[in-house]
Amino acid sequence: MRHDIVPLVGDLARISGIDDIALTTNGSALSRARAISLKDAGLTRVTVSIDSLDPNRFGRINGVGFPVNRVLEAIDNAAEAGLSPIKINVVIKRGLNGMDVVPLAKRFRFSGHTVRYIEYMDVGASNGWLPKDVVPALEILEMLSTEWTLHPVEPAYYGEVASRYAYDDGGGEIGFISSVSQPFCGSCTRARLSADGRLLLCLFADEGVSLRDIMRHGATEQDLIDTVRTIWKGRDDRYSDLRNGDASRSTKRLEMFQIGG
Repeated sequence: MRHDIVPLVGDLARISGIDDIALTTNGSALSRARAISLKDAGLTRVTVSIDSLDPNRFGRINGVGFPVNRVLEAIDNAAEAGLSPIKINVVIKRGLNGMDVVPLAKRFRFSGHTVRYIEYMDVGASNGWLPKDVVPALEILEMLSTEWTLHPVEPAYYGEVASRYAYDDGGGEIGFISSVSQPFCGSCTRARLSADGRLLLCLFADEGVSLRDIMRHGATEQDLIDTVRTIWKGRDDRYSDLRNGDASRSTKRLEMFQIGG
């Protein structure tokens, strides 16, 4: 969507203190040449979204009939360019693609890529989310355990959002992001900066603080640092913890495209 994505990555990579730049993509434009250009510019790794290996089901999920083979090619292109480790994001919705849990694991075992199963979340207010559509991470783990033996892996760092498991036979790792059934608000360390310059402290935010406006009013770098520090210290976002309470059911939450994932 950004025609200047390669030079933008290059600009980010030259900022002192930034040593890891990742890109989440649906793979639609990740050609071999684009992957190489992004790697050369300073991109470190990619996460690719793919919710089914079945062409018809995948086309229905993305809504435009986009072919799944193009996404698989994009994953190969990223791997060949050295954009690794590659994470494969899979959102599971009950009655839609639960039958893809095991095939996706089989497809990427021993590939060096990590499949991450994500519980269907009510980000924004327009996706028609219902609790009954959520397939809990433990249920997905049970599906996989009928095929392979897995064991839990310790988090790589404090605040890691995915619970990690490894195959006993050395086939690699999988992960689960279970913000619905097992919220992790208390250990969340993430903030987001939207495309229009708003600092957002939660994936389920309904507003943010405009750092762009502060900058345009002449803020110094120290002013920005102080602002961000004050906002973070006052952070009390607990949407996933409070999801079942009336207070959490705001219809003003920002949509995923406004937040950036």
